Amino acid sequence: MINNTVLQIPINNSFLDVVKAKALNLGFSSLQDYTRFHYTQFINSVITFSMEPEPIKLSIKNAKKYDKMTADILSGKVKTRTAHSVNELMMQLNS
Repeated sequence: MINNTVLQIPINNSFLDVVKAKALNLGFSSLQDYTRFHYTQFINSVITFSMEPEPIKLSIKNAKKYDKMTADILSGKVKTRTAHSVNELMMQLNS
């Protein structure tokens, strides 16, 4: 007897339709076929998964603003403080 588990994933119907269409356009016979292929590739480390935030794109005005702030800090024009513990940081914030 084959030892299988049925994977049930509740998803929005319109999302399901889009995913099915994409899988069929890629040449898979069904969404199940695509899912099996995807899992096989994943467990064989052919594909990997990572989540990285998209870089923030600043407007020219804001880029200049932050460049000036950085330059002021590096030049010593703006005084900065360093906290070596949470308590020290809280004392600085409350003063």
